[in-house]
This record gives sequence, structure tokens and C-alpha cells, in this order.
Amino acid sequence: MKKVTAIICGKNPNAEQMKEEIVRNFLPHFQLVTYITQKNTATQIAREAALNGTDVILAVGGDGTVNEVVNGVVKENTDITKLPAVAVIPFGTGNDLARTANLGRNYDKLIDKINRDDYSIIDLALAQYRNNDGETVKRFYVNIADIGLGPKVIAKAEVLAKKLPGTLSYLLAAIPSLIRPPKMTIRLSSDGFNYEGPASIMTIANGHYMGGGFGISPYSKLDDEILDIVIIKKLTITKFLFKISKIRQCKLVFADQITYRHATFCRLESISGDEIPIELDGELVGTTPLEVKIFASSLKLFADTK
Repeated sequence: MKKVTAIICGKNPNAEQMKEEIVRNFLPHFQLVTYITQKNTATQIAREAALNGTDVILAVGGDGTVNEVVNGVVKENTDITKLPAVAVIPFGTGNDLARTANLGRNYDKLIDKINRDDYSIIDLALAQYRNNDGETVKRFYVNIADIGLGPKVIAKAEVLAKKLPGTLSYLLAAIPSLIRPPKMTIRLSSDGFNYEGPASIMTIANGHYMGGGFGISPYSKLDDEILDIVIIKKLTITKFLFKISKIRQCKLVFADQITYRHATFCRLESISGDEIPIELDGELVGTTPLEVKIFASSLKLFADTK
């Protein structure tokens, strides 16, 4: 019988009810251990579970919880065959990775996949940046790193999410942010192309979605060993609202103001004064300068569980 460790996001007010649901569905099939996290404890719990030989870590939360779990499981130069696989039950505000990987709460389907080891092997990105204490740190991310509008919206959405559903909180946070969009001048160098100039949004993407369902990177694939770089030079509220249905469908938009490029490594810095806040997988983590490289075929993920 496989060992499954469930790590449930403790800041969700329904965490105890979700724990009961997890136990009810998974305990008959696996050796199950459950944890409800406190702030910033998911990484350590995942690391200890991996060292103790769990077969699967079940991340029950949003993109931030998945990010913490992945950073507990994966280390540089680690043999992937010796790592536990990761499963995800969407239980957060944004759940953008869940949209990209088609993750849901079909427990029967997920249980069957776990029993058959029917996982996908996906890429991660490894980011180096300055944390909020000014220290240079490294962190893996699964979905998207971005600067500009994204971090500005996240800060507002975190307040609104206490009263509103996740997608609506992001949308309402985006509108006032677009009235006065961020104005950045950036320098980006990579093994694929270079750019120097203005930007309202820039993403370094492994997945499609950000901000609770905005399909910013339609060409991304989780397993193509490539970073997808998206630069929107100038974004106005009129253009955003006019194109919002296409953005939600992850279709190509803003052709006159957007640049799509590929790379396996890139470096981003501000050339307009202050350093720029960075968002990784839905969390504000620090500031530029930012370096990112692809970390190919490094995570076992149970995908397509809707």
C-alpha cells in the first residue's frame, strides 16, 4: 500500500473540513498522514516526508502551497527517481497551475492514477532574486514568475480574497491597477533574445495562467524544456476589458504591444531606478535583479485529474 502525505493549506478557513474529506476519500486506499500547515511550514513538512520515504505528497491548496511543497521535494542535482510524486487538490485563491495541468477534485480518478503511478514528468524553473531582507536566494517555481501588473494586483487581491471568490478578487484588483499601470524600464538578456525598454507586464512562464485565470502565456508547456517570456509594453484598462474574454481563454492578444520569446536562461534587471517586486507562483517574494533557468524533467506530477 502506497504512502501518501497530505499537506493542507492552514490559512484556508475550511482546512479542517477539507482534512475530513481527504481522510474519507484516501484513507481506505493508502497509508495516509495529514498535516494542516501553519505559515511557511509546508516546505519543511514536504522535505521531511520525502526523506522518510513517502510515495506521494498531496498538496491541498493554491499555487503558493504547491510552490512550498515543490521546494521541499526538489533540490538541485537530485535524482528524480528517488523523489516522491506530487499530486494537487486545488484549494486556493488563484489555482492557476490547476488550470494549466487540468487538475481537479475527481478523487476516484486521482486515486487510480496514484495506484498506477500514472504521473507526468514536468519541468520547473529555478529563480535567483533578492528576498525581502535583501539576501540573494534561489527558489523553484512551477508556473509563472512575473513583474509589473501581477505583483500590484496580488497585493490588492489578498485583501479582497477575504470576502470574495478568488477569480473575482483578482479581477476587481486588476481594474484599479490598470487605471494607473506600473511603468517600468527593464533590461532582459537571455540565450534566446535581448530586450531593453518599457514594460507593464513581463512574465517568465512555465505554465499558461496567472492572476486567477488570466491566460498570459498561450504557448507554454510544462514539459517542453523551455521558458516562455512574455512582455507587454503598455497595457491600458480599455484594452484589458475589451480583450478579457480572450485572455480568460488563453488566446493570443495585444499583438501590437506584446513580445513572445523562448529561452532556457534569462536575467532581468531594472534600469528605471528602484528594484522591481517579483511574484512567483502567486506569492510576492522579493525584488530584481532576477535570474531564471529551466530545470528540465525534474518533477513527477499527477496531472489531468478533473
